[in-house]
Amino acid sequence: MKIDTSCNIDGSVNITGCNLDIFSMSSDASHTVKQAIQTLNKAGLPVWSKTTSVGTTYRGRQENVINVVQTLCQLAHKENTETAFELTFSKGCRGNKDTDHFANESIKPLTITDLPDFPVQCKYAFYAFGDDDYMNEIQEIVNLAEKVGLEPSEIHYATTLTGNISQLFAYFNQALAYAHQHIQHYVIEATIFDIPDDVLENSTILEKSGRVNR
Repeated sequence: MKIDTSCNIDGSVNITGCNLDIFSMSSDASHTVKQAIQTLNKAGLPVWSKTTSVGTTYRGRQENVINVVQTLCQLAHKENTETAFELTFSKGCRGNKDTDHFANESIKPLTITDLPDFPVQCKYAFYAFGDDDYMNEIQEIVNLAEKVGLEPSEIHYATTLTGNISQLFAYFNQALAYAHQHIQHYVIEATIFDIPDDVLENSTILEKSGRVNR
């Protein structure tokens, strides 16, 4: 296999990419995921997309990519079912340059309404390439999580975030905006856990989301 070594490493094209994998623990997981993707596609996407057997990739303007990926996660949410979402955000990695024109799309909200806002836990790691002062940049990005109401906590090799799905993607949007301005080439790896109420019935996550009363 010949690997495409072309790379927007100089930051000349301000395009965001995200690869999303969905792992639902329901008995009809395949149907749930396919239905979510089909519903999303019918809305008319302002980004380039491609779905394969190992996930879906979206590329385009940062705000549109964030909105599309968040919406797909919300569409795939199923009450009382454990679901994991695995995301890779990137700027500067190899990709199909013919789709770079999507970076010039205007911000276009999707027409899908009544989407659920549910509590999640997230494990993520930020990797900056070609930047000698990368630890300071990572610290700034972690600090942004507190400003949107998330609870960042350090673990080995990653950071955990606790909050709602809407808070999490608001943070991703701010983190990517900061990274676009300060870092030419980076990758964010994130795993989001959508855990049912019965598992989290004693958790502070539910208290914050208003789904239980104490």
